[in-house]
Amino acid sequence: MTLWKCRLVVVDSKGTVARFAASSGWTRSLGVCHLDWLELSPGRHVCQFETDRAPVTQMQRISRRWPSLTFLLDYEDETHRIKGLAKAKSGEVEHCGIGY
Repeated sequence: MTLWKCRLVVVDSKGTVARFAASSGWTRSLGVCHLDWLELSPGRHVCQFETDRAPVTQMQRISRRWPSLTFLLDYEDETHRIKGLAKAKSGEVEHCGIGY
């Protein structure tokens, strides 16, 4: 089984970011396991987690549900040697992935 190691930064107004962090829908959607919150400031939340699903497509779906939030995702699949960065907002994704 491939595990994707992810670091997610979520940015916006205080209330929206806090509501996102408190919801469980996004963790189910991404198949999150081993979630660690690294920063919980008013307009910015940062966490790291592992998932067995490719994270970019799921982040696109989540960003559609939370259109005011900006999602910055750093991910890595060590098994297949893939590293990537993605920015998602309102269902639009800018993405760059490389193999190493």
